[in-house]
Amino acid sequence: DGLEPDFAAAIARAYNDWLHDYRQADPARLHGAAMVAPHDVASAVEETRRCVNEYGFKAVYLAPGCVNHRPWHHEAYEPLWAECERLGVPVCFHGGGRTLLKPDFGLEVFGDRLMMWHTFNQPLGVMAAAVSLIGGGVLERHPGLRVGLLEGNCSWAPWLLHRLDEHHEWVGWFEAPDLAKKPSEYFREQCFVSVEADEETVVHYLDWFGDDNLVFSTDYPHGDSQYPHAVETFRKLPLTEDSQRKVVGDNWSRLYDVPLERRRRRA
Repeated sequence: DGLEPDFAAAIARAYNDWLHDYRQADPARLHGAAMVAPHDVASAVEETRRCVNEYGFKAVYLAPGCVNHRPWHHEAYEPLWAECERLGVPVCFHGGGRTLLKPDFGLEVFGDRLMMWHTFNQPLGVMAAAVSLIGGGVLERHPGLRVGLLEGNCSWAPWLLHRLDEHHEWVGWFEAPDLAKKPSEYFREQCFVSVEADEETVVHYLDWFGDDNLVFSTDYPHGDSQYPHAVETFRKLPLTEDSQRKVVGDNWSRLYDVPLERRRRRA
């Protein structure tokens, strides 16, 4: 909040230019996710187009915290979602940052206690983005748009989508008459969510949603990650070999539209 739109857009362009240069170490293996500034939607659309067409980036990245109290289903963002849909790149949200979910509560009440505020912080951000995009009709209006809800766990999804379905049945006829399907159906069809290497509660996610939209998060290089043993730890999760293959391969390929055959040949 509070950044001048031109300044925010300049920060995004500078970051994307740096990322493009960084990728040159091995462009076949390293793929970029363009940071765009929602402070100025027109510049965000232009930057998305530039990064995809000129740099070959595979996704757009946004922090889930709303800028200037404008939720993601606000009509101002429609050009950005339309451009991502047109270009065939997903919009990916990385959990974290202030979510501005007031007046119910704010994470600042936990002060500097990382153990407490961080427990909420990562999942809460992507949960809020999911509710806004689904309940606010963005995915209904853009059926070709793919959404990544990343690095905030996946085990919240059964409860959240069950509750959102319940509220849609309760008041959706009045507040969301444009939704042609249950919220959980949009989630199944257009959203991808990440599983952490040691997230044993993934079994509950699989019971509800299966393994078609689950992708693997190493959480590198954060302090709570399993690096450098993330893959070894992931292999110990209660997933079948076929599910593991989908989580680290097939689903990842569908989310970012990167041909899996190339990765297998390299291996």
